[in-house]
Amino acid sequence: MKPWLVLVNPCAGRRSNAKTRVEAALRSRNIPADILVMDGSDTLRKTVGQAAADGRDRFAAVGGDGTVNAVLNAVLAHPWDTAPVLAVLPAGAGCDLLRTFGIGAEAEDAIEYAADRLLGDDVYPVDVGLAVGEWGRRYFINAADAGSTAAAALRLPVWWGPFRYTGAAAALIGFGGGEIRLEAGGRIFEGKALAVIFANGQFFGAGFNIAPRASMMDRLLDIQVITASRRQLGQLLAKARGGHHLSDPNVHRYTAAEARVETREPWPVRADGEPLGAAPLLVRLQAGRIALKV
Repeated sequence: MKPWLVLVNPCAGRRSNAKTRVEAALRSRNIPADILVMDGSDTLRKTVGQAAADGRDRFAAVGGDGTVNAVLNAVLAHPWDTAPVLAVLPAGAGCDLLRTFGIGAEAEDAIEYAADRLLGDDVYPVDVGLAVGEWGRRYFINAADAGSTAAAALRLPVWWGPFRYTGAAAALIGFGGGEIRLEAGGRIFEGKALAVIFANGQFFGAGFNIAPRASMMDRLLDIQVITASRRQLGQLLAKARGGHHLSDPNVHRYTAAEARVETREPWPVRADGEPLGAAPLLVRLQAGRIALKV
C-alpha cells in the first residue's frame, strides 16, 4: 500500500505549526506519508493529478472545512474505479464535518487524535453533494447553502477564525431574504425565505446542529428552507445550536437526492463554507463517492 499523501493548507486557522505537528504525529505512529504544503489551488490540482496518475488513492487534508473541500474537488476531478480515501487532520478555524462523527476539531490534541484514526483499514463510504450554477460545478461533503447564511459569513473577515461564524449568525439578521422556488424530491416550496441549507452532514456554521437527522450514507440531502422573520431569527438560532429547531414552523424540511432553487434576486451560494457565486442552484447527491477515514 502506498504512503498517504498529506496536503497541508499553510493558512488554515492560526496553527502555523500544523505541518510540524502532523509530521511528528505520523512519525510516532509509524504511518508512512508524504507531507506537502500547498501554496495555492494550482499546486493542489497538479499534485493530486500526479498522485492519481501514479495510482495513489489515499489523501489527507490538513486544515478546516475549506481545506477539505479543496482537496475533495481536486480528488474528484479524476476518474476512480473505487472510491478514493480521504482523511481529515483538523487544523483550521472550524471543521463541522468532523462533528458529525463526534470529533471535536478544536481540541488541543485534535491532530494527534486524527492521526490515530489513520491506522487500520476501516472507512466510511459517504455521499458527496454536487452544486451546479453559473460558476460551474463544485463538490461538497458537509453542506451547501444559499441566502442569509452565505451572505452573513461573507461579510466577516477570515481572521476572526471560529468567531467569524458566531458573528455571522448575528450579522445575517441584516439580510432581507426574498421570494424563492424550491423543487426537492417531487415537492415544491414557493414563498419568501431567508436561507436554504442542503446538508449532508449534521453540523453547520461552527457547531450549529442544523441537520440532526441527516446521514452521510443514506443517499439523501437534508434540505431546510428558513422562513423566519428578523424578529424571530434569534430564537430560531438558539434552537438550532442544539438541533431543536426542526419543529419550528419557520423551518420547512425536505429530503431528496436532487433539488433546485430559483430566486427572484441573486442569492449568494456557498459549499462547505466556500463562496461559489449566486443562485439559481441545482444540487445533486452522489452516493458513496468518497471513502472517509475518520
